[in-house]
Amino acid sequence: MATFRRSRNGLFSLTLQPVEADVLASVTREVLELLDVPERRPDPLAEELGLGDLPGFGALADSAGGPAAPPEDDVLRRLLPDAYPEDPDAAAEFRRFTEHGLRERKAAAARAVLASLAPVEGQGGRVQLDADGARTWLAALNDVRLALGTRLGVSDDSEPELLGDDDPERYAWAVYDFATHLQETLVRSLG
Repeated sequence: MATFRRSRNGLFSLTLQPVEADVLASVTREVLELLDVPERRPDPLAEELGLGDLPGFGALADSAGGPAAPPEDDVLRRLLPDAYPEDPDAAAEFRRFTEHGLRERKAAAARAVLASLAPVEGQGGRVQLDADGARTWLAALNDVRLALGTRLGVSDDSEPELLGDDDPERYAWAVYDFATHLQETLVRSLG
């Protein structure tokens, strides 16, 4: 199974088999689609002025008028939790100002993982990451695990049932275990 390793030059390396690269790209795409954040197109004037990383006025306006209610989908509620579960009014106000930005950060992490997987998707190979890339992967892997874990009903005290070879959940559990393994080895490599 693929494992993250830190090389002497400080890069984080992961060698994936073709199926591992494809599965990882697939579940990352699913999380990205669920987040439903259109990819930002660069603003030529902002780029020319050296402000390419700053959100435009439209993005600022969107963030102030975001949704106040939590998402209906269980996975999205797990990825975008209430900040104040005991105070619905404070949670709604906080969500209104932060959900858009949180979705954008999660989508950006997923897109970065997909970009680094693109050369190995379908054929396998090695992915190398610098420290920033490793932290981005860590965030995206966490989102993948949260999404899969929510769909599978994983909790602190749950253990997977023994599943038959033909049970469709068996595949989902294998992908969840793979994402968990990658996250664990990446955390150890960062340490």
